[in-house]
Amino acid sequence: MNERKEEILAKILNLCESDPDAGLEFIEQTIKKRPGAESDPFGKFAKAIAYGSKGLFQLARSKPGMDFTSFDEEELRDDLGITDAHLDYLEKGLQEIKEMEEIHPGALKMFGTEEDRMGELKVDAMAMVLERCRPGRVQQILGKTKLYYFGPRRVVYPSDLSSEIAEWPKVSPEDFKIFTNIFFSFHTIVRAAIIMELGRDSKGRKYMMCILCKRTPNNPATGETLSEMLEFKGGIYLFDDGTFGDSLPEERREEAKNESDRQVQPKKKGLFGKLFG
Repeated sequence: MNERKEEILAKILNLCESDPDAGLEFIEQTIKKRPGAESDPFGKFAKAIAYGSKGLFQLARSKPGMDFTSFDEEELRDDLGITDAHLDYLEKGLQEIKEMEEIHPGALKMFGTEEDRMGELKVDAMAMVLERCRPGRVQQILGKTKLYYFGPRRVVYPSDLSSEIAEWPKVSPEDFKIFTNIFFSFHTIVRAAIIMELGRDSKGRKYMMCILCKRTPNNPATGETLSEMLEFKGGIYLFDDGTFGDSLPEERREEAKNESDRQVQPKKKGLFGKLFG
């Protein structure tokens, strides 16, 4: 891409973020003149940025210094000012991203450098806010999701249970950060996760295994187990090379389990008694 074209595209993106209505109007006029532009990855991304600005980025700019990445729905609505109208725009933005990726797989990486990952971080911010306010919606739109989008209250870490389960080692959510940022797809919509194990597979990759759940955590009824409260839907392995799977590689699975450098799998007496009753 020549320097002149890059400059023009940067100005269009800036317009979509600073004045999203004007940006959307510009894109619509361009499509009328050049119908083929409707499927152009830049046009799709620019529209996503415009919708993202109407749904989130303008609000965030109005409250500089506010770090909302750890907010749950109540905090996003009360402190940041997110409304259902904002969330509707975020849905439109992610729909543009989905269509762009369907037409041009991997196109999101075009926007930004390997160091700044501008495009990916913009989408992450939009998806994070939408998912925390409308659980499961990101996966419904994109066909994939990340544990990061769920937020800390919908991912049960070992540290959350270690006070009640003596066998569970003390570990921090920081130990899992690389895994919570991995995209994964699943056969049904999931809204919460329970971290079960950290280890290293037969290929030398670090992995995290977790149970995925249909429902979000709430106040369980008397005698209700986590399994009943969350509706477990199955397990998934997330690998530090950015991939995922429903199992470890067949080769040397047992050896990999024994060689795991950071197993956090507790004895059945503690964990499974709590999960399944």
